[in-house]
Amino acid sequence: MLSTENDFPLSATLHPLARWFGLADFVVMTSSPFNKIDYKVSEDRLKILHSSIVMAVSNTKCPIPMFLQFDEPLRQMFVGVSEVSGFRTLYEIIDLQKIPERLQTLSGLLEIFKGKIGVEDSTQLIKASIQFTIDLLPDTIEFEDTPEENEDSSLTLKLGSIPFGPEEFNSFVIHLFTSWPNANADAIEDTLLHSDLEPLQAPKWAAQLVFEENATYKIAETIKTFAKQTHRRESIHSFLEYLEKEQLRKEEKEQAAEVLERLTAASPRDHLRSRLSKAIYSRLPKYHLPVPIDAENLNDILAYIFPDSDLAKEMGKSYLTFTEPPDNIFKGAKAAPCDSLAFRLALAVFFVYERFGGVLAVAYLWQEVILELRYRWENGLLIAGVDGDMPNHGTCLLHQKLQMLKCCIIKRQAGSGSTGEASPQGMQSSSSMYMDTQSDVMTDDEDEFFDCETDDEDKPRNSTHIAVLKPEGRKEAHPTLRLLHNPEVSIFIPVTQEPAPMTEDVAREHLEKLVATEEEAEGKANRIRLQSVALVSDMSAFKAANPGCVFEDFVRWHSPRDWEEESGTSRLSERMSQAGTAWKDAWEAAEGKSVRRQKRLFDERVEAENVLSFMDMLIGEVFRHTLPMLMKAGLIRLFEEMDSLEVTVQHDKRTLAKMLSRLFSEQLFSWTDFENFITSLRSNEQALCAYKSMRRLSAKSAALPEHQTFTNFLRQLVEDRQLRAVPGGARSPLGQHIAVCFDQGNQSRGGSSSGNVSLRAQPPKRRLPSPAVRQFILRTVAPRPYLFSRPSIHRMFASLSERDIRIAGAFSEDLLYG
Repeated sequence: MLSTENDFPLSATLHPLARWFGLADFVVMTSSPFNKIDYKVSEDRLKILHSSIVMAVSNTKCPIPMFLQFDEPLRQMFVGVSEVSGFRTLYEIIDLQKIPERLQTLSGLLEIFKGKIGVEDSTQLIKASIQFTIDLLPDTIEFEDTPEENEDSSLTLKLGSIPFGPEEFNSFVIHLFTSWPNANADAIEDTLLHSDLEPLQAPKWAAQLVFEENATYKIAETIKTFAKQTHRRESIHSFLEYLEKEQLRKEEKEQAAEVLERLTAASPRDHLRSRLSKAIYSRLPKYHLPVPIDAENLNDILAYIFPDSDLAKEMGKSYLTFTEPPDNIFKGAKAAPCDSLAFRLALAVFFVYERFGGVLAVAYLWQEVILELRYRWENGLLIAGVDGDMPNHGTCLLHQKLQMLKCCIIKRQAGSGSTGEASPQGMQSSSSMYMDTQSDVMTDDEDEFFDCETDDEDKPRNSTHIAVLKPEGRKEAHPTLRLLHNPEVSIFIPVTQEPAPMTEDVAREHLEKLVATEEEAEGKANRIRLQSVALVSDMSAFKAANPGCVFEDFVRWHSPRDWEEESGTSRLSERMSQAGTAWKDAWEAAEGKSVRRQKRLFDERVEAENVLSFMDMLIGEVFRHTLPMLMKAGLIRLFEEMDSLEVTVQHDKRTLAKMLSRLFSEQLFSWTDFENFITSLRSNEQALCAYKSMRRLSAKSAALPEHQTFTNFLRQLVEDRQLRAVPGGARSPLGQHIAVCFDQGNQSRGGSSSGNVSLRAQPPKRRLPSPAVRQFILRTVAPRPYLFSRPSIHRMFASLSERDIRIAGAFSEDLLYG
C-alpha cells in the first residue's frame, strides 16, 4: 500500500478494488445473481457476515485480502479484512451523493485521515498523491465537416453524397491528467479560500483520448439504417394506394369553398409527373397523390439519375460524383461502377429516404424511375450509365437487369433501324455490332414460322431432294472444308444467332433446371432441350446454308476436335458416334431454316418486360438491391478521408474492400458479416472524426513553436488510444500547446466542484477548466490503535466528482500490542 506504482491506474478492465487500494491479489465474495429471493447482502446482515470473514481470516492466517460485496451491485460497496505478520487491515468504503463542505478540499480529507488513525501530532509525515482530470468535450470544438445542413441549403450540394462525421457532439472526450505524485500533504494548502493545486503548476501531465461507446457516426449509421429497411415486405403500389386514400380522406374534410377554388383553379390533385416520363402517363394507372416530393426537387433528382435527358440538359446543374479508386480495389465487389445508373439510383434512393419522408418517398421515386425506363424502352432510347453489351455477372443484379434492358433497346433499334435522338455517345457502335450478326433474324413485323407444303412429309429426306433447295443465310465460304457427299462444293459458314444474354438469376435458374432431375427420363429430355436450343438454331442455319450436308459436315465445322483423321481415314469421335446422343437428336430435329426464318433465341420484347416486372418489386427489395452501391459509396467517402488525413486507422482499404466483396459474393446475405463490416467501418470513421476535430483544435496554438510536435502528439493519441505522458508538464513546449487548447476561454465546464471559486486567489492569465474528477491518495506509517503499538501502514483513497464522493480507506492495527 506504500508503493506509488499503482496510483491512479487507467485500465478500464481493472477491478475497482485494485484501483482504490492498490492491491494486486484479493478475493471477493458476493451473493449469486441467480438467487432471485435475496440476491444482495443487506446492511443488517453485513456485520454478521463481516465478523465471520474476520474470524475465518484470523484462524487461517490468510495473507490475501478478503472482501464482501453488499448493497446494490452497481454501487460497488465492499468491506474487507486481511492479516499479515500480526497486523490486521480493515478495508472500508463510503459513497456520498451529497459532498460535505469539509470533504471538498485536501485539508478536510487530511483531517479525516488523521482522525481515523488517531494521530494529532502535526509532525507525522503523510504523503499525498494527487491527480486532477480535466475534460475537453468535442462540443467545444468546431468540427470540420461538409457545409452545414439546414432546410435552406441547396439540394445539389447534398444529392449524390454520403455524410461523414459524428451524429452527436459527445462522440469522444480528451482527458488531461495533471498529477502531484508522492508530495508532502502538510506542505500543500488546499482550502476553500486558497489552493496550491493549480493544474498549470503540476509537475506531471498526461493525456488520453476516450471514445464514447454508444456514439454513432454518419457513414456507418447511414448504411445500417438503410439495411434495416430490406426486411420490409410491402409493395410499391401499396404505398401509392395508401397515399391515394389519404388524399381522398383529406378531400372529404375540406370545406365547400376550397372545393370550389380547386374547380376554378389549376387542380392540385393532378399526379406530379416528371417531365421525363409525362408522355407515357396516359397509358398507365393514375394515382392522385399528396406527393411526398415537390416538383422542383423531383425534377432535380430525376435529372441527377438520368443526366442524358432533355430535362437535365435544360437545367444544366452539376451534381456531386464519386470516382473509382485508382488501384481497382473494388474489383471483386458485386456492386456497380460509380458512373452507372444503378449507382446514381442508390444514392438518390438514400437521399429521398433521408430527406423526404422515408419509404413513402422511396416508393414514389421508384415508380417514377420505372415509368422513365419503360418510356425509354418503348421509344428505343438508350440509358446513360449502363456499360457493356451483355450483363456482367461480376456486378450486382440491379446493374445486370439494366444492362439487359440496354441489350433489348439496342436490339429494338437494330430491328427498327433507329438510333434514337436521346441515345448517349457510343450507341452507334453498339447498334452496328448487333446489326452485323442479327440482320437476318426475324424482325417484330415478320412471322416466326412459315407454312410448309402439304407433300413435304411424303418426300424422302435424302441428298437428292435437298440438293435442289436454294441455299440461304450464307455468310462466307469456308477456306478448306468441303461437303463429304459433294466434294466439289465448299462448306459455307452460315449466319447464326448470337447467344441470348442472361442475368445471373436467370443463369442460376437455368443451371438448376439442368441438374434438377438428372435420373428421370423427363428431366433428361428437358435438360437436352435446354442445352440444345442454341445448337439446333446453328444446325438449322447450317442446313439452310449448305443443302445436301450431313451430320458429319456440321461436326467438322462446329466441333473440329470431334472429327478424327488417321491414316487417310476420317470418322466421328467416340462420343459423337454413339447412337442417341444429344447432338444427333438435335440434328434430326433441326430443319433447314436460315436465321431469318427461325424463332429468335433472344426476344427483346419478352426480356424487356421481364426487366420492368423485376423493377416493380417490394419496397424492401428496393433497399436490398441498392444496398451494395450505397456501401461502396460509403467506403469511397471513407477512403477519401483516409487519404486526406495522415493518421493510421485500424483497418486498411483492402481489408474493408474484401469484407464488402465477401458480403455479396454468396447468394445468401450474412448479417453477421454485415455487423462485422459496420463495426470495422465505424472504428475507422471514429478515428478519422476524432483526428479531424483535434487537428482543428490544434490550430488554436499554431503560433507557438514546435507546432508539428503537438500535431504528432494528437495523432498518436488517436492511433494508440493509450495514456501518453507530456514530458516536462505545463512548462514544456508541448504543455504550452495543450494549455492553449484547454484554456478556460475556449471551454466552459460550468460550476466548480471544489467550493466557492470566487473566493480563491486570482487566477493566472491562462487558466484550465475546472477538473471533472479530483483524486487523492493519502498514506502514512503510524502506530495504531495505541501509541505503544508497532507502526503499521494506513492508506486512504478519495475521488471527488461533480455528482458524488467516494472514500476507500485501508487502516491497519497491531494485534500483538493492541
